[in-house]
Amino acid sequence: MTQLTKLFSSISFDEPALWIALGSGFAVILVFLFLGRRQRRVATAIVGGPGGEEMNPADAWLPPTKRPDERRRSSRRSGVPTAVQLVDPKKARKVIDGFVLDRSAGGIRLASEKPFSTGLTLNVRSANSPPESPWVLITVRSCREIGDYFELGCQFQEDLPWHLLLMFG
Repeated sequence: MTQLTKLFSSISFDEPALWIALGSGFAVILVFLFLGRRQRRVATAIVGGPGGEEMNPADAWLPPTKRPDERRRSSRRSGVPTAVQLVDPKKARKVIDGFVLDRSAGGIRLASEKPFSTGLTLNVRSANSPPESPWVLITVRSCREIGDYFELGCQFQEDLPWHLLLMFG
């Protein structure tokens, strides 16, 4: 403890080295605060987004989302695959079994024996849920074949309350 008091008592506020060190530290903190969270802007842009605003060409293939920051803020959770039932609203009698591979607040990734076309709207609910539980509307955003099953990237059509999100694991 006495070494610390000797160290601080020997510091003089008249020394320029102290002010340079403090100013440098303050400048580094400001740089990280202001530039660390700034989104990078791409020089090339195309017009054609919703409302006619400019879009990044790399994002032109992405489907429109309700919240552009959802990709960064909502983490995907994996775990034990949860059995679900999928129903095409146009063919309501045919129930297709699937499994939730991972989930987030904005959507789920499913495994299915049947492929679905991109943009198709489906109803989904947990296979273990009671019959009176509601069906959740999802939109298929991607479908790819993985071995003997198809992997579906799906987006919820509306923000779900917590108790419905828990249905999917």
